[in-house]
Amino acid sequence: MNPPLTEELRAHLVDMWVRVTNEGGSVGFVPPVTGDDIRPTADRSFDRVRQGSDVLICLVAPDREKNRESVRNGAGFPSTESAQNDIPVVPGTDSDNRLSTGLSGPLTGERVVAWLLLAESESLLRRHWRTVYRVQVDPEWQGLGLGTSLMAAAAAYAKEALGLEALTLMTRSGTGAERFYKRCGYREVGRIPGAIRVGPNDDRDELHFWLDL
Repeated sequence: MNPPLTEELRAHLVDMWVRVTNEGGSVGFVPPVTGDDIRPTADRSFDRVRQGSDVLICLVAPDREKNRESVRNGAGFPSTESAQNDIPVVPGTDSDNRLSTGLSGPLTGERVVAWLLLAESESLLRRHWRTVYRVQVDPEWQGLGLGTSLMAAAAAYAKEALGLEALTLMTRSGTGAERFYKRCGYREVGRIPGAIRVGPNDDRDELHFWLDL
């Protein structure tokens, strides 16, 4: 999904980013943060989406209670491949994002509950893969398998719509995220010891992951 980056959506994504960070998520900051802390970085990321270099992948849940009840009953989150589910498959509608199509739908009355970005390299020698970053699921929707669905949607979009051969991502050690990415098919291809300083006397390794598509 590469939806129109309206002011309403931008504000919603920043709010989610704040809440994810303050819950301990590894999305570029350490808690506590406010919207004022996040917004400058978010604006730069969103500008790259509007310019067409990066792609915003979202999961939208139009009917919160219906989807939550479906998961409780063992049905899982709706498949992104079904035209009958609550995440419709239609072209993206942002005139500033003409190069991208994917999972989309009118956002009025609906809520983005998980999102990530696919960043294009500035190097022409690295255009056969992209970097996954800012992976996050709304804390109110944790535990429903949305993270796995989001990563699967991103991989499918990268391969089928963008024609990519691989995805890469980075995360910091000590959060458990590496186990999640391995479950999604990524393999660790390197680490830089102590590269990320999240606080005094608290240095974390920078972990690099790769997924062949």
